Amino acid sequence: MDIRYTQGEIRLMSSGYGVLVALRQLARTMATPAKVGFFISVPQVLEIAEKLGVAAVPRNERQWFFEEVLKTAFDSDKLEEFLKELLAVVERHVKEVEALTSTYPGMYKMLSWSLERARDFRRRVEEVLAMYRKFQKLKEENHKSR
Repeated sequence: MDIRYTQGEIRLMSSGYGVLVALRQLARTMATPAKVGFFISVPQVLEIAEKLGVAAVPRNERQWFFEEVLKTAFDSDKLEEFLKELLAVVERHVKEVEALTSTYPGMYKMLSWSLERARDFRRRVEEVLAMYRKFQKLKEENHKSR
Protein backbone atom coordinates (compact mmCIF):
# COMPACT_ATOMS: atom_id res chain seq x y z
CA MET A 1 0.00 0.00 0.00
CA ASP A 2 1.45 3.33 -1.05
CA ILE A 3 0.66 6.30 1.17
CA ARG A 4 0.01 9.58 -0.62
CA TYR A 5 0.94 12.61 1.46
CA THR A 6 -0.52 16.04 0.82
CA GLN A 7 1.80 18.85 -0.17
CA GLY A 8 1.27 20.40 3.28
CA GLU A 9 2.27 17.18 5.03
CA ILE A 10 5.38 16.93 2.88
CA ARG A 11 6.28 20.55 3.71
CA LEU A 12 5.82 19.83 7.44
CA MET A 13 7.95 16.67 7.28
CA SER A 14 10.62 18.40 5.22
CA SER A 15 10.68 21.25 7.75
CA GLY A 16 12.18 18.81 10.23
CA TYR A 17 9.44 19.02 12.84
CA GLY A 18 9.53 15.26 13.52
CA VAL A 19 13.30 15.32 13.88
CA LEU A 20 13.10 18.19 16.37
CA VAL A 21 10.55 16.31 18.47
CA ALA A 22 12.81 13.23 18.39
CA LEU A 23 15.79 15.38 19.44
CA ARG A 24 13.85 16.74 22.42
CA GLN A 25 13.01 13.19 23.51
CA LEU A 26 16.61 12.08 22.96
CA ALA A 27 17.89 14.97 25.11
CA ARG A 28 15.43 14.04 27.85
CA THR A 29 16.71 10.46 27.75
CA MET A 30 20.37 11.54 27.65
CA ALA A 31 19.88 13.59 30.81
CA THR A 32 18.63 10.55 32.75
CA PRO A 33 21.46 8.09 33.49
CA ALA A 34 18.99 5.38 34.56
CA LYS A 35 17.47 5.47 31.06
CA VAL A 36 20.82 5.49 29.23
CA GLY A 37 22.60 3.00 31.44
CA PHE A 38 25.45 5.37 32.24
CA PHE A 39 26.12 9.04 32.88
CA ILE A 40 26.59 11.25 29.82
CA SER A 41 28.35 14.35 31.05
CA VAL A 42 28.17 17.93 29.83
CA PRO A 43 31.95 17.89 29.13
CA GLN A 44 31.51 14.81 26.89
CA VAL A 45 28.78 16.51 24.86
CA LEU A 46 30.74 19.77 24.81
CA GLU A 47 33.80 17.92 23.49
CA ILE A 48 31.75 16.44 20.62
CA ALA A 49 30.28 19.86 19.84
CA GLU A 50 33.69 21.55 19.82
CA LYS A 51 35.15 18.78 17.65
CA LEU A 52 32.42 19.35 15.05
CA GLY A 53 32.34 23.14 15.33
CA VAL A 54 28.84 23.22 16.80
CA ALA A 55 28.22 26.23 19.02
CA ALA A 56 27.59 25.14 22.61
CA VAL A 57 27.55 26.99 25.89
CA PRO A 58 26.94 24.89 29.01
CA ARG A 59 24.42 26.53 31.32
CA ASN A 60 21.20 25.76 33.12
CA GLU A 61 20.28 22.10 33.41
CA ARG A 62 21.80 19.18 31.51
CA GLN A 63 18.61 18.30 29.60
CA TRP A 64 18.25 21.86 28.31
CA PHE A 65 21.92 21.95 27.32
CA PHE A 66 21.71 18.59 25.52
CA GLU A 67 18.59 19.70 23.66
CA GLU A 68 20.14 23.01 22.60
CA VAL A 69 23.32 21.32 21.36
CA LEU A 70 21.31 18.76 19.37
CA LYS A 71 19.16 21.51 17.85
CA THR A 72 22.24 23.57 17.00
CA ALA A 73 23.83 20.55 15.33
CA PHE A 74 20.58 20.06 13.39
CA ASP A 75 20.50 23.72 12.32
CA SER A 76 24.13 23.63 11.19
CA ASP A 77 23.66 20.36 9.23
CA LYS A 78 26.04 18.51 11.55
CA LEU A 79 23.50 16.35 13.31
CA GLU A 80 24.52 13.16 11.51
CA GLU A 81 28.15 13.58 12.57
CA PHE A 82 27.07 14.51 16.10
CA LEU A 83 24.89 11.42 16.45
CA LYS A 84 27.70 9.22 15.11
CA GLU A 85 30.03 10.66 17.78
CA LEU A 86 27.37 10.05 20.42
CA LEU A 87 27.08 6.46 19.21
CA ALA A 88 30.86 6.13 19.65
CA VAL A 89 30.50 7.26 23.29
CA VAL A 90 27.81 4.64 23.86
CA GLU A 91 29.88 1.96 22.14
CA ARG A 92 32.89 2.75 24.34
CA HIS A 93 30.74 2.35 27.44
CA VAL A 94 29.29 -0.96 26.23
CA LYS A 95 32.77 -2.32 25.44
CA GLU A 96 34.14 -1.19 28.82
CA VAL A 97 31.31 -2.88 30.71
CA GLU A 98 31.60 -6.02 28.58
CA ALA A 99 35.35 -6.14 29.29
CA LEU A 100 34.71 -5.67 33.00
CA THR A 101 32.09 -8.41 33.11
CA SER A 102 34.26 -10.82 31.14
CA THR A 103 37.17 -10.21 33.54
CA TYR A 104 34.90 -10.43 36.58
CA PRO A 105 31.92 -12.66 35.64
CA GLY A 106 30.25 -12.06 38.99
CA MET A 107 29.79 -8.41 38.02
CA TYR A 108 27.52 -9.31 35.09
CA LYS A 109 24.45 -9.68 37.28
CA MET A 110 25.10 -6.27 38.78
CA LEU A 111 25.89 -4.48 35.50
CA SER A 112 23.55 -6.21 33.06
CA TRP A 113 20.98 -3.40 33.46
CA SER A 114 23.61 -0.89 32.31
CA LEU A 115 24.41 -2.92 29.19
CA GLU A 116 20.74 -3.44 28.38
CA ARG A 117 19.85 0.23 28.72
CA ALA A 118 22.95 1.40 26.84
CA ARG A 119 22.05 -0.92 23.96
CA ASP A 120 18.47 0.40 24.00
CA PHE A 121 19.80 3.96 23.97
CA ARG A 122 22.08 3.07 21.05
CA ARG A 123 19.00 1.86 19.14
CA ARG A 124 17.20 5.12 19.91
CA VAL A 125 20.11 7.18 18.63
CA GLU A 126 20.24 5.03 15.48
CA GLU A 127 16.49 5.58 14.98
CA VAL A 128 16.93 9.35 15.27
CA LEU A 129 19.83 9.14 12.82
CA ALA A 130 17.67 7.20 10.34
CA MET A 131 14.87 9.74 10.79
CA TYR A 132 17.31 12.59 10.14
CA ARG A 133 18.63 10.90 6.99
CA LYS A 134 15.06 10.44 5.77
CA PHE A 135 14.37 14.11 6.52
CA GLN A 136 17.47 15.15 4.54
CA LYS A 137 16.36 13.07 1.58
CA LEU A 138 12.81 14.43 1.74
CA LYS A 139 14.11 17.98 2.05
CA GLU A 140 16.27 17.56 -1.05
CA GLU A 141 13.39 16.04 -3.03
CA ASN A 142 11.00 18.79 -1.91
CA HIS A 143 13.44 21.56 -2.89
CA LYS A 144 14.09 19.96 -6.30
CA SER A 145 10.36 19.88 -7.09
CA ARG A 146 9.98 23.64 -6.53
